[in-house]
Amino acid sequence: MTVCPLEDRLALHDLTVAFAHAVDRMQDAGEVAACFTEDCTIDLTGIGMADVVTGHAGLRGFYAGAFAANSHLAHIVSNLAVTAYDGETAAVRAYVTAMARGKDGGGMTVHGRYYFGARRTADGWRFTGYTMDFLLPPG
Repeated sequence: MTVCPLEDRLALHDLTVAFAHAVDRMQDAGEVAACFTEDCTIDLTGIGMADVVTGHAGLRGFYAGAFAANSHLAHIVSNLAVTAYDGETAAVRAYVTAMARGKDGGGMTVHGRYYFGARRTADGWRFTGYTMDFLLPPG
């Protein structure tokens, strides 16, 4: 792997934080989509949550549904690592503790790992998508 320069490492870190903040603000699914490329693919089947979601429209629809169903969301992201880098694309792995309180009174907590793909664009780094798996199994 080519060594990831500090400025790109920080930009990828900031993008990860911007994504988590946009989700937790629960204000605008477009704000979440702005962290991603237009051709993004989100696959949460590894944690049994959703079908594969593609593109900004699919992403906005998925997060608009999550915002409508929940009263609170919190994503605590840590242990970020750039695991691949070639100057134009990168892979980022991060731990996440994701908590949701549903409007129906239910809730859930997921202790997992994000696996983001990223690409340098004219507007800076954007995620091309992500998958997740469990760090700790539910239960």
